[in-house]
Amino acid sequence: MEIELILKILLASALGGLIGLERELSGKEAGLRTNILIAIGSTLFTALSFKIVKLSGSGDPTRIIAQVVTGVGFIGAGSIIRSKISVHGLTTAATIWTVSAIGVVIGSGFYLTAFLVTILLVFILNIFKHVSGHIKNKIKLSSFSLTTKNKLSIVTNIKNIVMECGINHFEWSVKKVKSGYTIELSISSTDIKKKKFMEKIMEMDGISEFSSDSI
Repeated sequence: MEIELILKILLASALGGLIGLERELSGKEAGLRTNILIAIGSTLFTALSFKIVKLSGSGDPTRIIAQVVTGVGFIGAGSIIRSKISVHGLTTAATIWTVSAIGVVIGSGFYLTAFLVTILLVFILNIFKHVSGHIKNKIKLSSFSLTTKNKLSIVTNIKNIVMECGINHFEWSVKKVKSGYTIELSISSTDIKKKKFMEKIMEMDGISEFSSDSI
């Protein structure tokens, strides 16, 4: 049993290290050591949970596995950072979560599945990184300043237009002025979505001033 456990730990180290190496080369905080430790820890907890149930003759091994998932969730949450207009670290958090799942799979004895998932994960992190980078290069940050007439519903309408144009990353502030409301809006979008947004704003009634400063 101990030899089998040692082999599981070695396999977890190798697969976690393979994923961690990719993360390390990509300059991510959760790199080689982090992913190896997560893979080993998940493997140990899973393998020992089955062993304890077997020795005691009762119990549910999935209870410990559930705690592993919860614990790793906290680690992943710690890697997510929200900036002014976007969220960073989601891929790192998802990678940590998947590495823990690979450890659980190894601990459960499904070695081929663990190997295939590892190869797939490395492939996704490498190939789709370039695809994502290509898409992001087409996304630009734009700033707008709008002054509306004294009608609060216009502010809500502007927000609805932002959502209708498929713009998910935006920040805005609203200030009451004598003539109505001044809205400072920053959006992160493609040129097509930006153009669509500007066209809809131009068609709105109740906008007294409108200026754009693309970055």
